[in-house]
Amino acid sequence: MSKKASSKAKKSSRRRGKKRPLRGDALVRAVKAELGRRVNLSPTDAPINVTRIAKALGISRQAIYDKELDEAIEDHDKLQRTNLKLNVEAAVLRRPLEERIAALEAEKQELLQKLDGWIERWAAVEYNSKLYGYDADKLFAPIPPPLRKTLTFKKKKK
Repeated sequence: MSKKASSKAKKSSRRRGKKRPLRGDALVRAVKAELGRRVNLSPTDAPINVTRIAKALGISRQAIYDKELDEAIEDHDKLQRTNLKLNVEAAVLRRPLEERIAALEAEKQELLQKLDGWIERWAAVEYNSKLYGYDADKLFAPIPPPLRKTLTFKKKKK
């Protein structure tokens, strides 16, 4: 076998093993199918962009740009992000109204008990201050500023 014959045999065997790249309408349909598949997936797991779509389909980015599919990809990317927001909002389950009211009433009772405790403490302070001859309001009067002149140190003369 000559060199030319063996090289033709190698080339023809390579062609049979390789899948023909997507072109024309088949490319457009494949990109739209991939976009439809990814639009309901999470943007963190399956982001929609030209590079990822091209890699998933085994085509070049230039093929996507040549068919002007980049705008469709951007639209599906926005739709995917919108779907994620809707899914997250739907995942946050709101409690029924009666359950929320019951929880708020329980919180209100707890806060009222705390307030009653502080009122009791204040009543004890007032009672004890009157008992010992102090004015309760003067106990909580603001502290006067310190007398700085009395705290200064004098230098010793030699």
